[in-house]
Amino acid sequence: MKILTFSFDDCEIYDRRVCDMMRRYGLKATFYLISGQLGMKVPFHRYGQDTVVERVSAAELSETYRGMEIASHTRAHTMDAPDPAAEIERSLEELSRWSGQTVRGLAYPGGQYTAAMADMVRATRVEYARGASPTHDLSVPNDWYAWEPSCHYADAETPALIDAFLAAPHEETRLLHIFGHSYELTNPDTRHNWDYFERLLERLSGRRDVEYMTNGEAARALKN
Repeated sequence: MKILTFSFDDCEIYDRRVCDMMRRYGLKATFYLISGQLGMKVPFHRYGQDTVVERVSAAELSETYRGMEIASHTRAHTMDAPDPAAEIERSLEELSRWSGQTVRGLAYPGGQYTAAMADMVRATRVEYARGASPTHDLSVPNDWYAWEPSCHYADAETPALIDAFLAAPHEETRLLHIFGHSYELTNPDTRHNWDYFERLLERLSGRRDVEYMTNGEAARALKN
């Protein structure tokens, strides 16, 4: 079984366009949201320009992420809370209530975690937790609380990894997990922008030998 899954962090308003594109190409993704920052607007300097970090609102979750999976990126993009397990549980509850989904996934803030942190998360209702250190291979994780993506969408290694994934026999187990942040698609660089990403989606879509899944669906399908 060959599984393709995408994930995006930080819940900026560009998720809206990504979700529209994913639906148009028949693909699925998991979006890791910072539940305590929904609706937030903060001035920011990005790619040489002044802009505003604007996160999606709680009221729009069910429609914006229709057909996609919502997961937690904690409440405040940190694991340094006095009781991080309680904060994670609260984030799961908030996102479940606002979206109508049962939220059970987590992305570690900054993509970094320790073995002790993974064990703490394992004791919560979280069913899988993702970091942000690409493996650049198509393997299935040994530990679903230390799940690393295959690649960032704009990594130099990504085109070759897609070639290997598409060429692999359907009966072999392969997992291609592509991650990023929707705001990165506003980067004018031609290896990051919307056009580049859409070409990637077009190439991966419509394959009869590929199973298109959210992170949660992939984890449930591949867990021993």
